[in-house]
Amino acid sequence: MDNHQNYQDSKELYKKEYLLKDGQKLIVRIPEPGDAESLISQMQTVDSETKFLSREPDEFNLTVEQEREFIKNCTNDENVRFLIGELDGKIIASCSVGLIQIKRRYLHRAGMGIAVLKDYWNKGIGIIMMQECINWCKEKGVEQLELEVVTENNRAISMYKSLGFEIYGTKKHALKYDDGTYADEYIMTLFLNNIKPM
Repeated sequence: MDNHQNYQDSKELYKKEYLLKDGQKLIVRIPEPGDAESLISQMQTVDSETKFLSREPDEFNLTVEQEREFIKNCTNDENVRFLIGELDGKIIASCSVGLIQIKRRYLHRAGMGIAVLKDYWNKGIGIIMMQECINWCKEKGVEQLELEVVTENNRAISMYKSLGFEIYGTKKHALKYDDGTYADEYIMTLFLNNIKPM
């Protein structure tokens, strides 16, 4: 069996359990193609619950088959880690982290995104999912993990800062909503090797 096959097997088997502060058991794992329909439902719900994500509520329109293909592609891509969070068999969170580019000059950088259903906020799920992304970066030798966050998303910004992320810039009018208003985004970075820019 070659190394690539070993890597795929380890990804497919990846599953961790966490005990939340309210006593519930969170399962964090690699999604399978059979999760496609539930993942679509989770993303469509999340998009309608907050203005802080990148899509309008009606824009997540992948078919179940397209979502299955997306899951397979992520599972087979060693430069990406896609995870879901489950409570009592229900997908309530998802996150992904991956290299910015696979050119050598960019291999030290990764970007990430996360989404948790509103009913499950304030349970520590976001922190757990974020830490999973950070752990993946450390395993891959990534030096800096980057994300973008709407400047008004104080809850998320506080969480990111608690993990060591810092604000390094602002994108003005990064988002434009259907009602004609705009939102700015902060660029936040976590330096995993403690080498920060001067």
